[in-house]
Amino acid sequence: MGIKALEGRKFGSRKCRTFSDESVKTLAATSLKKAEQFEPLFRRLMRMATNLITKKELLTMDPDTEDGQLVYEITTEPKHGFLESKLTPGHPATTFTQANINLGLIRYVLRHDNAQETMDNFKFLVKDSKPNVVSDNVFHIQWSLISFEHKSYNVSEKAGTVAVTVKRTGNLNQYAIVLCRTEQASATSTSSTGSLPGQQDYVEYAGQVQFDEREDTKVCTIVIDDDKVFEGTESFHVELSMPVYALLGGNTRAVVNINDTEDEPTLQFDKKTYHVNESAGFIHVPIERKGDTSSTVSALCYTVAKTAQGSSLHALESGADYKSRGMTGDNRVIFGPGVSMSTCDIQLIDDSEYELSEDFELALADTSDNARVGDIASAKVVIDGPNDASTVSLGNATLTFSEDAGTIEIPVLRHGSDLSSVTTVWCATRPSDPPSASPGVDYIPSSKKVEFKPGKTEETCSLTIMDDIQNPSIEGPESFVVFLSSPQGAVLQEPYEANVVITDTFQDIPSMQFEKSAYTLKEKDVVLHIPIVRTGDLSFKSSVRCFTRTMSAMVMDDFEERRNTDESRITFVKGEKVKNCTVHINDDSVFEPEEEFQVHLGTPLGDHWSGAMVGASDIVTVTITNDEDAPTIEFEQASFQVREPPGPDGIEVLNIKVIRRGDLDRTSKIRCSTRDGSAQSGLDYNPKSRVLKFTPGMDHILFKVEILSNEDREWHESFSLVLGPDDPVEAVLGEITMATVTILDQEASGSLILPATPIVVSLADYDHVQEVIKEGSKKMPSPGYPLVCVTPCDPHYPKYSLMKERCEEAGINQTQVHFSWEVAAPTDASGARSPFETVTDTTPYTGVNHMVLDSIYFSRRFHVRCVAQARDKAGHLGTPLRSNIATIGTEGSICHTPVTTGTARGFQAQSFIATLKYLDVKHKEHPNRIHISVQIPHQDGMLPLVSTMPLHNLHFLLSESIYRQQHVCSNLVTLKDLQGLSESGFLDDVSYDSISLGPGYDRPYQFNANVREPKSIQLYKHLNLKSCIWTFDAYYDMTELIDVCGGSVTADFQVRDSAQSFLTVQVPLYVSYIYVTAPRGWASLEHHTEMEFSFFYDTVLWRTGIQTDSVLSARLQIIRIYIREDGRLVIEFKTHAKFRGQFLLEHHTLPGHKSHLMPPDHLGGIEFAIQLLWSAQTFDSPYQLWRATSSYSRKDYSGEYTVFLIPCTVQPTQPWIDPGDKPLSCTAHAPEKFLVPIAFQQTNRPVPVVYSLNTEFQLCNNEKVFMMDPATADVSMAEMDYKGAFSMGQTLYGRVLWNPEQNLNAAYKLQLEKVYLCTGRDGYVPFFDPTGTLYNEGPQYGCIQPNKQLKHRFLLLDRKQPEVCDEFFHDVPFEAHFASDILELQSMTAMPGVDGFTMKVDALYKVEAGHQWYLQVIYVISPESRSSPRIQRSVTYELSRSKRDLVDQRGRLTLDESLIYDNEGDQVKNGTNMKSLHLEVGPSASFNAHVGSSVGGGVAAVTLLVLVLLASCFLLRRCRRSGKKKKSKKAQAVYEEYPLNTKVEVCMDKCLEKNFSTKHCNVRNVNILNRNQESNGKAKVKQVNLEVKLHNNLNDGTEV
Repeated sequence: MGIKALEGRKFGSRKCRTFSDESVKTLAATSLKKAEQFEPLFRRLMRMATNLITKKELLTMDPDTEDGQLVYEITTEPKHGFLESKLTPGHPATTFTQANINLGLIRYVLRHDNAQETMDNFKFLVKDSKPNVVSDNVFHIQWSLISFEHKSYNVSEKAGTVAVTVKRTGNLNQYAIVLCRTEQASATSTSSTGSLPGQQDYVEYAGQVQFDEREDTKVCTIVIDDDKVFEGTESFHVELSMPVYALLGGNTRAVVNINDTEDEPTLQFDKKTYHVNESAGFIHVPIERKGDTSSTVSALCYTVAKTAQGSSLHALESGADYKSRGMTGDNRVIFGPGVSMSTCDIQLIDDSEYELSEDFELALADTSDNARVGDIASAKVVIDGPNDASTVSLGNATLTFSEDAGTIEIPVLRHGSDLSSVTTVWCATRPSDPPSASPGVDYIPSSKKVEFKPGKTEETCSLTIMDDIQNPSIEGPESFVVFLSSPQGAVLQEPYEANVVITDTFQDIPSMQFEKSAYTLKEKDVVLHIPIVRTGDLSFKSSVRCFTRTMSAMVMDDFEERRNTDESRITFVKGEKVKNCTVHINDDSVFEPEEEFQVHLGTPLGDHWSGAMVGASDIVTVTITNDEDAPTIEFEQASFQVREPPGPDGIEVLNIKVIRRGDLDRTSKIRCSTRDGSAQSGLDYNPKSRVLKFTPGMDHILFKVEILSNEDREWHESFSLVLGPDDPVEAVLGEITMATVTILDQEASGSLILPATPIVVSLADYDHVQEVIKEGSKKMPSPGYPLVCVTPCDPHYPKYSLMKERCEEAGINQTQVHFSWEVAAPTDASGARSPFETVTDTTPYTGVNHMVLDSIYFSRRFHVRCVAQARDKAGHLGTPLRSNIATIGTEGSICHTPVTTGTARGFQAQSFIATLKYLDVKHKEHPNRIHISVQIPHQDGMLPLVSTMPLHNLHFLLSESIYRQQHVCSNLVTLKDLQGLSESGFLDDVSYDSISLGPGYDRPYQFNANVREPKSIQLYKHLNLKSCIWTFDAYYDMTELIDVCGGSVTADFQVRDSAQSFLTVQVPLYVSYIYVTAPRGWASLEHHTEMEFSFFYDTVLWRTGIQTDSVLSARLQIIRIYIREDGRLVIEFKTHAKFRGQFLLEHHTLPGHKSHLMPPDHLGGIEFAIQLLWSAQTFDSPYQLWRATSSYSRKDYSGEYTVFLIPCTVQPTQPWIDPGDKPLSCTAHAPEKFLVPIAFQQTNRPVPVVYSLNTEFQLCNNEKVFMMDPATADVSMAEMDYKGAFSMGQTLYGRVLWNPEQNLNAAYKLQLEKVYLCTGRDGYVPFFDPTGTLYNEGPQYGCIQPNKQLKHRFLLLDRKQPEVCDEFFHDVPFEAHFASDILELQSMTAMPGVDGFTMKVDALYKVEAGHQWYLQVIYVISPESRSSPRIQRSVTYELSRSKRDLVDQRGRLTLDESLIYDNEGDQVKNGTNMKSLHLEVGPSASFNAHVGSSVGGGVAAVTLLVLVLLASCFLLRRCRRSGKKKKSKKAQAVYEEYPLNTKVEVCMDKCLEKNFSTKHCNVRNVNILNRNQESNGKAKVKQVNLEVKLHNNLNDGTEV
């Protein structure tokens, strides 16, 4: 028997079916039926599911075997059930036949504990009788389960229906049915008998749920009844039963909960806020019930006080706003059945107090069990306010004011029952409608708050009405509106607006009146102008009569009458404000008492309809005095001099003139007497006393005094003459009632004396001395202008006409008078004046023995006087006479910015401005110079010092010329002092005329050489007194800056892509502002800045190089203020104690206190450290020197500083003992306070100047051109360069130089270090690109380094290692030498910008033709002052090389020595330059043109080579450094001194193409870099006379 085991197996032709998917349907369909039909024996299996296995599902056929012979044997049992035969139920069958299946006896039984499974299988084999066996067959069984998705469902009563979900799992390929029905629980269904509301909760349901194939979810829908009765949560059940073609799953019973929360009775307010008036009496607040209304419910309604106050529960107190409801049972609100709305009632209390809106709260609580509180459980009750409010209003609806009322008061009234509170209201203005009065013109618009204090019923609102005083005009009535708004604590009541009417007719009527009511004039004044002032509207014509009325003065005799007629009318035209009424006075010579008359105004007329009027002041009383006519008697002058008569008995008669002025018509008498002084009557003169009688017409009398000779006397003596003592008769005494007579002794030396005391005035008042000194003159000298000492012999002296004769008599020459000056510091607070001290400190600009004292010697409030001594012909000085004391004013300052108001003197130093500019060769006056311009703001009394050297020890610097000699570049020396040193300085020799007398240079005698010293004029020419700025200009060349002005080379730098090397020179600039601090001594405020000049030269440079690195009173006097290098402010000051003791920094007897300097508040955070530098070793008023240094740097230090110093006093008898390290034994007191106003700003650095310096590489073919000094030669640079070819036997002269127009003289030196010579292989053009970045051909070093593309390469010269140079080529010597090594060429070393070499060209002819030779030089530019170490360097350089080519041990190339000077901080620059060299070749005309074009590419490349040099320094420095470490430190230090900086500028004919063959040049006699191209292409390569001869032998690498 053949058996095939397939899916759907075949025995022969028979089919073998597995229990397929479809069979589950049968299983499910039959399971219920079968379970019901089993015999009682199988009752226990009723819960089990069974199904028959028919031949549809399992069939085996075999043609030669009966069905009964086909035996099935189960090899693996089913997991979840078993097979049984109907014949033996309950016993699992393990074998059966096909015949059993055909009869329907075999079934599968599912065990009930596996009810949640949905599939099973068993394995079997089939055999026939042979036996043939088919084994390992699998029979699959599948079925489905039905159950509820959830065990419980919640539903709201008002949802209408509930959907209960039924799920089917497992085999879904067959339809299935299940029964779904409801079952009552606490919820009842429509089938129950009751019909009361709330008894029918849902509609009963029982129905089949059918699943079609593939369906897995269905629902049972049950209708829910909604009633209005609140029942709480109720539930019923839903069950599944009677499945068909399926089994029941685990979840066959579900519970449904019905919620009806919406029917629950809730109590709440119907809104959250209620408004009520205080006067309403009651408020009934609605409470609503929602939900089930069928039962009785209640809740507590009570009040909660907020801003409104409730009463107590049982009584009504004053101040309460409502009657309270408490939380007691009698405050319940009850709802009966069916009632849905009720109210909570509150009684309101109406009082008469003013109250704003107040509120309280109502709340619900404590509901009955069958209800709850809803959402709105509390409500706010607002008692609207304001209640019992007072009212405010204006007093009137219309108010009228005149235009000149100024501030007006408008009454604001308040009424009401409760005035106990504060009430405010805003009172404001607005224009009327239509507009009438203009805001801002007629009245000031305003809006202000008016406040009523408690109990007040009236306040005022004040407004300002503007009178058109400036331009009065009659405008008629105008109005605006004033109104009330925004009341607080009150309400507005009519009238709250008022019309304010402004009337101006009366005020602005033109009114004319006198300015003053009385005038006094002298009879000799002749004319009196009495001003009449017109006020009011001036836009019309007005007039008034001005007439006289006699009083004691008589018409015609004393004045001329003005009649009361129209001819005396004074007329004002439109716009006129003031007119004069002129009265003429008659002057006679008769002395009369004072007389009076009156001037009246009357009969006004005007063009306006309102006319004009006379003002209140319409009468003037005029008093005529004629004191000048009073007979006045006085001496002619106050001092007389007489020589002692010669001989023992000689008598000299001195005539003293007594003069009478005024009315000479009377007889006057006066007594004149002598009085002893140092001269005694009887010995030196004869005493005399007599009455002088002046008869009518007499104007003088001579009073004669006899002078006696006195041999004993050895000095001048004097006596006096006096008029009086009785009053004169018929006369008054004049000013000079006493005269001094000096008897000049014959023998006394220096007996010469000026006839009167000198007078000190400001130089500005030199022409008006009389006016300045007259009584009542308040004019004080200006602190910013010099003083002049005016002697009696000076034509500017007030009484010079008299004095002139005296001076001539005494033989005094004004120009020979000797002057000195005395100065005292300002009076201190107590009014005590310091003593006068003689001014002795001269300065380079000012002297102290000149008639003019410069303003630097005094300051505001100083006291100054001069001392004048006449000089006789022999040159002896006479008696000194002191002048009046002039006190310097504070008002007339010229350049004064008050630092701090109210202080006598502040120290000011605003920052100055320094600018630099390079003036090129084309500049007319200063070609090729650096122009330094310094501008300094000026303060009165300030002296600026400008120098490039630090300014130390001011006193000596200013007074001793030896100290100034180092300050060559400064304004301390003139060009005369500088002769031979420098051609320029800050003090120029501009003659006075060349200054255009513009503003600032036009003050009296400012530059008058007859009055002022020439050296002062030379300084002050630099000061403009209008702009208050000093301007100093100097023009230096570079040499002077380095050699003379202290300049130093500090840095070099380069522009990355430019072939230019920069060197930077720094020149410091020190500026000191000098002020006088006391009669002797200076204070300085010091500034410092750095000026920079960079110059550059065209070259190929290596890399950037240098990186540069009050009993206890005292006086405090500022000595010096300056900025330290780190930017901190340093203040040095001196104290002079006026007590016995010393100032100390701190003392143990005064703990917690230290002397300190307190900066101004606005400098927030800055502190000063204070040091005591020096103390005088004494206790008696010692001088002490202090220094204060700020904690950090600021730009501006201006402000008022306070110095606190601790005074320590000692006993009067205690002697000075040096305490050593111990504290001073003394008693410390509270610190003394000194105020020091300072204005000090730091100065900015000026912008650096760039100075161009282009280097050239020239070849010459004769010594004469080679030795020409380019700075002096007449030949142009281009002509010096030889453009031809060199022939056999010639000497080549090469030199490198800088453009001679740049005048560096000896400041910088250029020196050649090395010379290389090379030629390329196969037409290769060597070029210099150490970084390899420009042409991407790798680092290229021109001739400096070996290169496989170089055919020949020679080091011709090396200044440091001559032994490694190449001397021969093919046994022909080069004979190369530096110019400095050849005796006859050594003069070239004196040319600072030039260096050269020579060589013979013969050896170059040893190479086959067609090669282009190139020379490359390396040179050093350094400041001349540094050139000495360069020689030393080769001495200390220990590592001398055995060969030229620097190859390290591994065979790698290192850089040439000259390129690896790795300087940090040195000042030397290396440059390199290349040039092609042409040799004479036999001509080949047919060939030249062709060669010219083909070599063009090479030429272009040559011109490029300078452009290639920048970045490789960084790569190469590294390998270079590793090689250098082995050198000794000493050698290294010197060795690293000189940098070679590389820079490349790629710019030639705008652009260069890499493909050289496209560039065609005709290279016959080309000078690529000619003069006019310098600015454009800075290439340093030249290609000259390139000619090539063709040889027959082309195999040796010659290229055509």
